[in-house]
Amino acid sequence: MRLCVWLALAALGAGRPLAGVQQASMPGDSVATPAICDPGVQQYSGYMSVARDKHLFYWFFEARHRRDPLQPAPVILWLNGGPGCSSFSGLFGGVGPCRVDADSDGGTRVNGASWNSQAHMLFLDQPANTGYSFGANVTRTADAARDAAAFLRMFYARFPQYAAGELHVMGESYAAHYVPAIAARILAENRSPGARRLPLASIAVGNGLFDIARQYMFLPQMACASPTYPPAVDASTCRAMEAARVEFARQLEAFRRQPSRAAAARATSAGYGILTPYQNAGGNPYDVRAPCAGGSLCDPYLDVVAAFANQPWVRAEIGLPAARRFDICNSDVQRAFIDSGDELEDASAWLPAILAAGVRVLNYVGAADLICNWMGNEALMLAMPWPGQRGFAAAPARPWVVGAQPAGLVRAFGGLTLLYIADAGHMVARDQPDVALAMLTQWLDYRAIL
Repeated sequence: MRLCVWLALAALGAGRPLAGVQQASMPGDSVATPAICDPGVQQYSGYMSVARDKHLFYWFFEARHRRDPLQPAPVILWLNGGPGCSSFSGLFGGVGPCRVDADSDGGTRVNGASWNSQAHMLFLDQPANTGYSFGANVTRTADAARDAAAFLRMFYARFPQYAAGELHVMGESYAAHYVPAIAARILAENRSPGARRLPLASIAVGNGLFDIARQYMFLPQMACASPTYPPAVDASTCRAMEAARVEFARQLEAFRRQPSRAAAARATSAGYGILTPYQNAGGNPYDVRAPCAGGSLCDPYLDVVAAFANQPWVRAEIGLPAARRFDICNSDVQRAFIDSGDELEDASAWLPAILAAGVRVLNYVGAADLICNWMGNEALMLAMPWPGQRGFAAAPARPWVVGAQPAGLVRAFGGLTLLYIADAGHMVARDQPDVALAMLTQWLDYRAIL
């Protein structure tokens, strides 16, 4: 979802096994056929057991239209971040086929700019204990990627009718860790003798947190001295953010000198600490243009989504036991990733091999986001060592126009595209639905984003 970090660790519920349901009795391939959200298309939802003790929930929507009558529709695997945040936020809050009505008992309304107008959409709650998924704890991105790749192979085995189209793995925020790791896992397993080859064509990440060590250094600048927006907070808050940035650098160095679970937690906490003065001043980490609006993660709509997902009739429709509780984010999952040091790892290290394998990479960034801002993403992409580094750095940042209107800037070279999207915060498809859909259409058409 639109979370680089989840800022309210204690506010939301922990992931627990299903109350009143024995995990061992959960079928490995549980399938329901919902008719809500986008009733005009074929849907599947349920669980797949990627291990005896790990059961991942998914919700699949067929494409509304055939983009090319001569080609099978592609499949987009969509992931939200956190870590520990459900992909329901993307399903109901941006790229997905519907939005929840303000009255969460009242159902949904169709999203005309849904990405399933261009592709089959497969929303996955992962790792285990995220959203409606449950099972043994996962503490590292590499393990989550193994489980997600196993899920995909099971999905294609269960639904072979979708295996002929291209596969695109996409997501937001902390999914900048998941997406490259899953792609790398797929590519490695595709080379294994006898393995089902997954048709991976591209990956895309929106407002991603690839490397907290590099990207969080830009938080004070984005909040206080951005070339694109006026300062979002006052001078004293800016000074406090800068002091916290210096402390973050100190804790990172201590962690690198002597890695440990405690040092990882201190460094990660220091990174979050850069945001503390900003939040205390009422700032919205996901959009510098507006104050925090309250609710979960400064977005009351996410509470509406969670209330909707917990309705008994919704759970029955998507094939879930009535006893299962849904939370947008799970603090225990994120805490496990923090303690393992996963949040301090640089997920962009997977990208060079992915590009070398001919898999295209799209990094798109809403210009008004603070927490995974465009300055940090641009600096990371420019510094990334790969054979196309010089060519990418030399490529001009060209204006990007959608429907004759300026929509942002794009830099592209050798399979890597960095897209800056104007007038959007952390969740681009929610802030700029038509622009996001135009981006996706061009990307799937193998057209330069122009």
